[in-house]
Amino acid sequence: MELFAIISLITVLVLWIAHSIFLNRRLIDSRKRYWEFFSDSPVALIVIDKNYSITEWNQTAQAIFGWNADEAGGENIIELIVPNFDKEQVSSVLQKAYLEGKSFSKNYNVTKSESEIFCEWRNHKLEGKKGEILCMAQDITLSKKALDDLNKRSAALESAGDAIFYTDNKGLIEFANPSFFTLMLNDQDHLYGTHIGKYLFKERLTFNTIFSQFSTNHTWRGTVTKESKTGEKVLSVTIKAIYHRNRLVSYVANLHDITHITSHVDALTYRVQHDPLTGATNRATLNDRLDHAISRSKRNKEKIALYFIDLNDFKLVNDRYGHEAGDRLLQNVAKNIRACLRNSDTVCRYGGDEFIVMIEEVKGEEHLQSVKDAIKAAISEPIYLDDQTDLHARASVGMALFPDDAANAEELIKAADKAMYAIKKEKHLNEPSPILCVDSHNR
Repeated sequence: MELFAIISLITVLVLWIAHSIFLNRRLIDSRKRYWEFFSDSPVALIVIDKNYSITEWNQTAQAIFGWNADEAGGENIIELIVPNFDKEQVSSVLQKAYLEGKSFSKNYNVTKSESEIFCEWRNHKLEGKKGEILCMAQDITLSKKALDDLNKRSAALESAGDAIFYTDNKGLIEFANPSFFTLMLNDQDHLYGTHIGKYLFKERLTFNTIFSQFSTNHTWRGTVTKESKTGEKVLSVTIKAIYHRNRLVSYVANLHDITHITSHVDALTYRVQHDPLTGATNRATLNDRLDHAISRSKRNKEKIALYFIDLNDFKLVNDRYGHEAGDRLLQNVAKNIRACLRNSDTVCRYGGDEFIVMIEEVKGEEHLQSVKDAIKAAISEPIYLDDQTDLHARASVGMALFPDDAANAEELIKAADKAMYAIKKEKHLNEPSPILCVDSHNR
């Protein structure tokens, strides 16, 4: 009986020892796995006690902050890796984890090499009486820099003086900055979701044509006219196609209002090309247009007609009624001649009381005569001088053809001038007295 009890006791003891060895082995394996996880974690894992002294420090913490576990062990985490300006905040965050069980923060840190980094922290109080806190950190310096850069660009976009909008990869407009809406375009309320081509060029087909004109750096520059609440606006437009790995991701459009500049340039151009008194083209513009017309005429094998006009007895108008009346006569003659011709025809005040009309694409003798008759009828239209007097101007009109009468522009003008003087001389022989046709309402 005693022997059986002894054997049972030994058996129980052996089983207990075996179980203890098994449990101890499992505990060792568990601790080994924990340490492997702790050491190899992609996140910095730091364990601190209630005094914020470091008790554990994994390899990722070493990689991020620079100190190894031996150097970091026992150091106060706040004094070791937190810059002075952030120490108070970090202390309050750790205190919150100690009291509430967890806390979260993003703050600046310093490394062993004294460089400044930005980290995201998650802190958890560990179970037990020691009051230890597990601090998990990720270096998000690059992410923060990217976010800061994005915020800077966003602020620049929002505050830019030029109107800017961008699209998705299909060309549909997604965003416009405040400066865009200051343009007060009529269709700005329907901006979002509209295709960039339809919005800027009225047709996506037109945009497809323009897309083929993009430069090697995926950029197009040009001008667009849009209606606004204050009238028509001329916009200088730059469109940039944005690609990522050869895939279109967006279009960015920059719009600058050049209406005033364009108007000023147009006014200057008009002033340079036209006679200030009558609004007819000046001599320099006529010469330029005539040179181009002759080049076209040679290519197309078409004729050009040049009518040289000299007003009869113009000096009498100035002498009898004053220079203001003479100016009014010239202005009305120029206006009436322009009104009877095509938009493509050129009316030039050549000098003094002389005008030249250039007609391209001459259709034949009948066309030439009809233009001459129209010019004469336009010149003879009554011109109101005052309540008592209307003046009917008269003129001598000579005509020359290219290439029949001349080989170049200079010769053509001389030929038309010569033809005009021949007609004027014939008139003086037939009607030797000055001709000035006046209607007097007092008669």
